[in-house]
Amino acid sequence: MTYSEIETTVKEVLAKQLTMDAGKINADSRLVEDLGIDSFGSVEVAFELEEKFDIKIPDAALYEAKTVKNIVDYIASVKEGK
Repeated sequence: MTYSEIETTVKEVLAKQLTMDAGKINADSRLVEDLGIDSFGSVEVAFELEEKFDIKIPDAALYEAKTVKNIVDYIASVKEGK
């Protein structure tokens, strides 16, 4: 899976969770400030991403992610290591 494909999937998952158009989400979108995701929402997003990418996202990685790019970078790094 390419970096671009990972980014597209992450945006789609976020858009579904936030009921918004994926086209309005970009790599630099801040999860809390720009997208308004709360802690409950971030956990739900993490569960869906874990299923989609067949990975485990530790709480620390979830807490450290501030932007969409942070999430995509994390998933890309995990997928490269497999």
